[in-house]
Amino acid sequence: MTATPSPIRVRIAPSPTGNLHIGTARTTLFNYLFARHHGGTLILRIEDTDQVRSQAHFTENILSGLKGLGLSWDEGPDVGGAFGPYFQSERNDIYFKALAELEAKEQVYPCFCSEADLQAERQLAEQAGTTYIYSRKCSQLPQAEAQARIESGATPVWRLRVPSKAVVFDDLIRGRIEIQSDLIGDIIIAKRDRSPIYNFAVVIDDVEMQISHVLRGEDHISNTPKQILIYEALGATLPAFGHFPMILAPDRSKLSKRHGATSVGEYLDKGFLTEALVNYLALLGWSAPDNREVLALNELSEFFDLDHVNKSGAIFDIEKLTWLNGQWLRQLPRETLLERLDPWLEKQGTPAAGFDRDWLLAVIDLVQEKCRLLPEILEQAQFLLQAELIPDPEQSQKAFELASAKEVLSAFAAAFEQLDTWTVETLHSLFEQQKSQLPYKMKEIMWPLRAALTGRTAGADLQQSLFLLGQKRSHERLQSALSQLKG
Repeated sequence: MTATPSPIRVRIAPSPTGNLHIGTARTTLFNYLFARHHGGTLILRIEDTDQVRSQAHFTENILSGLKGLGLSWDEGPDVGGAFGPYFQSERNDIYFKALAELEAKEQVYPCFCSEADLQAERQLAEQAGTTYIYSRKCSQLPQAEAQARIESGATPVWRLRVPSKAVVFDDLIRGRIEIQSDLIGDIIIAKRDRSPIYNFAVVIDDVEMQISHVLRGEDHISNTPKQILIYEALGATLPAFGHFPMILAPDRSKLSKRHGATSVGEYLDKGFLTEALVNYLALLGWSAPDNREVLALNELSEFFDLDHVNKSGAIFDIEKLTWLNGQWLRQLPRETLLERLDPWLEKQGTPAAGFDRDWLLAVIDLVQEKCRLLPEILEQAQFLLQAELIPDPEQSQKAFELASAKEVLSAFAAAFEQLDTWTVETLHSLFEQQKSQLPYKMKEIMWPLRAALTGRTAGADLQQSLFLLGQKRSHERLQSALSQLKG
């Protein structure tokens, strides 16, 4: 087992430049599970320094989306905490102070090189067939000359003086990683207005917020050596680092819009359950010690550890997610499903308030077993929920073209009319009687009957369906079908 020091403080730091992405949700989930498993603290920090692309409605989408998945945090912009502010845009004074301290210790220097200067250096490196590393020529400027340039109006960027050394860290998931700092060069940590570059801001925030573990996607591995150099320049204690595998498309490329939905909201809008989505995200790069697949959030918190996080990329398989959703759909209580279905009923113009609650629960119970997505429940139960039957044209035509159709429908219509009590038991007896009397095979009886009553030739148990449909509506639908056949 990996040793886990205490106290545990982990963070998630989404950028509000888009809606809540599947990858952000998975990273948040893993940090949440790690914190809850070890009795630690989870901090939410909004990295909104990109003032052009950052939007308040994206922040709201991220926060509400994470909460909708059942995730919570102990510190953040909406809940407060002792280490705020939790918006990076409100922390500039902290960044300016840290930069001034590094400047006073001569660990940073102003770089006056223009983009044209840097481009010329890149071209020389390309021609030589070498990796481009900044020449550090501004590091040789006398301090007085640099100060004079600034006072005359020049606006430099600020670079960290990087010592020549091996940068080494033991990744909690990937093991030992080492890179020579000479391959990194003197990195820019502040812009011309002295505002922080990402790597500088994130280190300052993690130091100030006393983050013990930085757990994030493997796309940040290249940032880690740079950040370690900044930690060391600040004289700060390094956190533990762990990098989760990327979520990949089926073709093993980075998951993107061209592969389908990538935001959490899009999946919920398609009828996936939050329980299933959380469950599936946890399995993208992690496996339970007992290899169980259907796990609730509290169970995931109990089992989660970094030892069972995979190194290789996790393939996002929509079929696996849909299968898992079906498992959850079948095990959720009917009352819970009815609450989830209410917005869908509203959307199709048949709000739950218009039906008897016990009847609706019985409808869910009838069709729940064969459904995988929330809308499929309404689709399977459409013949019960809609006043007017909307048949499947192809299935109905095949059923009504059978030679048995007219006689079967006439026989059942007469039997329905004479039935004194409308229960599942009496309907079962009626069916057995009609099947023994009609000179047709089962398909020749059931296809026309189902088509007339439900609009399809297959579906949920027909006797239960008839009971819920009611005697009056059942008889009316048979008569309507017979009038079409006679016409």
